[in-house]
Amino acid sequence: MARPLTRLAAALCCCALAFTGCTAPTSTGSGSTEPGATPAPSSAPAATGLVLGYVPADGFNPYLTPSTLVAQNAGLLFEKLVEIGPDMALSYRLASGVDCVENQVILHIRSGCTFADGAPITAEDAAASLRAAQASGLYGSRFAGVTGLEVQDGAVVLTLAEPDSLFAYLCDIPVFKASETALASPTASGRYTYGAAGELVRNSRCAFPEAGPETIRLAEVGSYDEMVSGLAVGTLNLYAASETLESSASVASKQTYYRTNNLVFLGVNAAGQQGAAAPNPLLASPGGRALLSRLIDRRQLAEKSYYSRAYPATGAINSFYPCVMAQQSILAEAELDAAGAGAAFTALGFQKDPLTGYYQNADGERLTLRLLVYSGSTYKKYAATLLQQQLGARGLYLQVEETDNFDAWSEKVALGDFDLYIGEVKLYNNMDMSPFFEGGGASAGILPSEALAAAYTSFKHNQSAAGAFEAAFAAEMPFVPLLWRNGVVVHSRDIGGLSPSLSNVFYSLADLRFGAAQNS
Repeated sequence: MARPLTRLAAALCCCALAFTGCTAPTSTGSGSTEPGATPAPSSAPAATGLVLGYVPADGFNPYLTPSTLVAQNAGLLFEKLVEIGPDMALSYRLASGVDCVENQVILHIRSGCTFADGAPITAEDAAASLRAAQASGLYGSRFAGVTGLEVQDGAVVLTLAEPDSLFAYLCDIPVFKASETALASPTASGRYTYGAAGELVRNSRCAFPEAGPETIRLAEVGSYDEMVSGLAVGTLNLYAASETLESSASVASKQTYYRTNNLVFLGVNAAGQQGAAAPNPLLASPGGRALLSRLIDRRQLAEKSYYSRAYPATGAINSFYPCVMAQQSILAEAELDAAGAGAAFTALGFQKDPLTGYYQNADGERLTLRLLVYSGSTYKKYAATLLQQQLGARGLYLQVEETDNFDAWSEKVALGDFDLYIGEVKLYNNMDMSPFFEGGGASAGILPSEALAAAYTSFKHNQSAAGAFEAAFAAEMPFVPLLWRNGVVVHSRDIGGLSPSLSNVFYSLADLRFGAAQNS
């Protein structure tokens, strides 16, 4: 398979929130909208209106720090080239269009947009912001395949190492003035700009205005834990949760979810388990792997083991991406009843033992699969129990092997010491599948397939081939997609109507409400 556009360096389990800055000194602000003006953090005793955490030393420029808190607040201050909506569809913002043709991407920059000081937003600003993103810790890896970048006739033209039909999904990055990409607090261009006394205020020059609070206050925090406790005591009232959060909303808070590209999957060892004479016959064949997928009730996994903090994965590409809607063949519920499963097992050469109820091979050996689970994740531990029940009810014995040591779990996966494992990977928004191919971090046990490689290459050339790629994937089933994780915004119970998305916690504030005990 041709080398994919970008590489994913994330671990198979979600990484913790990157949160920088501890006991940072308080900065005082002048209330100016000039670049570098830093509002002073609020010291109000209780949160009224919208009050957000803020680390003064980190500022608001996500190109200078990997802090996701900075990226969260930047979503209020700076317009992006594109946004990804709650429905996972692209919303064009400062880019009026994105053309992907083979190895070239053309970003058409919308005319008439300005920064908060009235200066026009130009293609040169967009190009400089892309260069800053390339050099940044937060965005740099997604742009590793960009080999050329220039401005031509008011558009930004990118050259890629390889075609990428969904490259536009990577462009949810903020745009700064070309001269300010290295400033901690660049001139605003979004719905809000810098105010005085620890406030963000409405930007009258915003190109995409919407209803929302006139002001948003900032409360200084020094760590993620301090932000969590700040909501508990009422000094702030909203934050984006760490991806490793597994707790429920408290009496004083509630949670709003949004879709992400964090994929929970079953790694399948088609190549053969470490030390085994031969690979498991069920897993070695595409038909056997497809049968395994058809026995799983993904909706039950989402609702019970992930407490509805996930949604079923019905293909390799995120199920809500427009290019694959109605073109994926995996069902959210289990596809086979006992009779259907029996016919499928029989076709693969297995017979049910009437005494145990489990299927066995021609030598009378029970069909057993060994599932490796990192039990440090409550979600995955419960998912393993449900999978054991679901597959057992259809005659497939699942032996669950738990370890609470993540390094030991990772080593077993890397060595192929498993039949199945529950993994999780954070895919780039362009649905780059390199973690599963060519030795990527989730490729253990996967056998190469020329047909699947060709279908994936066609999809990278043209997103209209996404359906054909899904069909090729379902035929091979190199791994079993289970769920897409939801992101979590934690906020006080009196806040309702928040509309977050993958690219912006504050995708829309138009319906934001404050009042006693909101229901939504």
